[in-house]
Amino acid sequence: MEFELLDIKNDYVFKRIFGEKEDILIHFLNSVINYPEDEKITSLTYLNTEINKDHEDDKETRLDVLAKLNNESFVNIEIQVQNTYEYEKRCLYYWAKLYEQQLTSGKKYKTLKPAICIHILNFNFFKDKDYFMTKIKPLDTETRKVFSHDFQLYFLEVPKIPDQYYNELDKWMHFFKGASKETIMAMQTPEIEKAFNTLEYISQDPIARAKYEARRKYELDYNTDMDGAREEGFTKGFQNGKNEGEQLGFAKGKNDQKFEIAKNLLANHFSIEMISKITNLPISEIEKLMNN
Repeated sequence: MEFELLDIKNDYVFKRIFGEKEDILIHFLNSVINYPEDEKITSLTYLNTEINKDHEDDKETRLDVLAKLNNESFVNIEIQVQNTYEYEKRCLYYWAKLYEQQLTSGKKYKTLKPAICIHILNFNFFKDKDYFMTKIKPLDTETRKVFSHDFQLYFLEVPKIPDQYYNELDKWMHFFKGASKETIMAMQTPEIEKAFNTLEYISQDPIARAKYEARRKYELDYNTDMDGAREEGFTKGFQNGKNEGEQLGFAKGKNDQKFEIAKNLLANHFSIEMISKITNLPISEIEKLMNN
């Protein structure tokens, strides 16, 4: 193969594969939602198909996949490469918009259908569990009975996938992580083979590669700006607090200050790498703080 495959975790590439091939998306959704056999998804209607415009690098352009299923549920799929430290509220907001937008003028509440949001994450979001999939529904805290099936969130954490695949969802997760063609063919799943063939096709398309690079550049620039803003904001806040402490005669030793900073950054969900950069503490020391 003389060309390099594009990264499936780029949202432009993701939408080119899952936002244009109905059979691929149906198979993926059935592997995630796992309805009973007589309720499997058999068809869907795409609700946002426009991706070939000139603003893939515009932060206001969301390249997720939105569809209405044959059971009238609405589903939104988003792929996220980096933790923005606001993702929990962002997920809730996306679900709320997907649910609220169904209720157009003159419709009654009873016409609302389930809203399902699937988030494919290239980072560890749920720190207290090892399994890659998390499914969230509202429950009665005493009876554990589901309050409503209209609220459904699915999180798929790519870094947590097992070394081996045991079911169709495992296979998809290996595809997202970048499985080789040999591995894909050994899976013997036609829809995943078709997804891989589509990936090969768009990887050889100069226009698609240009759009991919534009989107990738925006994501890198945006994440760099966000990291810089967080670092600058924290540094200023810490310096102000440090000055006030010194004025009161409570200034701490240099190492104590670094550990205090690290603890505060961990509490605010900064990455270990960013904390190490700010404090100059070794990553191993920061990991010890996480386990205390």
